[in-house]
Amino acid sequence: MPKEKDKKSILNSNIESDLYSIINTILNLYKKYQNGILKENFFQKSIKNSMNELLKINFLLNENNIILSELLDNMNFTKRYYEAIDIINRLSSLNFPDSFLRKNSKEFPEYNKTISSSMLELPGVTAQITSSFITLLDALKLDALNNKDVIMKLFEDLKKNLNRFPGLELVQIKFENLYKYVIDNYQKFSKNKEFRDLIGDDLYKLYHEFQDKLNLKG
Repeated sequence: MPKEKDKKSILNSNIESDLYSIINTILNLYKKYQNGILKENFFQKSIKNSMNELLKINFLLNENNIILSELLDNMNFTKRYYEAIDIINRLSSLNFPDSFLRKNSKEFPEYNKTISSSMLELPGVTAQITSSFITLLDALKLDALNNKDVIMKLFEDLKKNLNRFPGLELVQIKFENLYKYVIDNYQKFSKNKEFRDLIGDDLYKLYHEFQDKLNLKG
């Protein structure tokens, strides 16, 4: 038991250190950008990289059942964290929607209690999107797809999960066009393996677009 406690303590310490470094990097980048020291392209790229690092930390928190709000409280770091999240949401190349914005520092304690509406939700959504893509791609490999309701449900699940992740508008549009094409040609889709393979290829390309958007591959 003591060894497990030591491991958890080391993990928490490492996460806190990484979190502290990333958040301060974001705040410093923003200050330099406002002062005209950094060019916009470099600033945008740096912010996106920092967001991806935060996503990876959130994955790690989920895997180890560590609650972000408690970690931030222990670090006395909640306000600075949400200042950084505010910058990401407003200025990153993922173009997070207005509903994700934190408009002033007085709101931070409230968001500490309702983190599900913040970036903490994204790792779970990312995992669900990945799972939906893989499940649907596996289903397309079946020789007989006679149950239209099941296939449509798989398409609907993926559509719903894609719509939950901000900044995927182009992927969403391409997927909805593909979905509509499948519905309009379902008879051919269910009977013709070659046609189904083409749909699978298009779906696989969208899956890689999603991964590239996050820049989390490999």
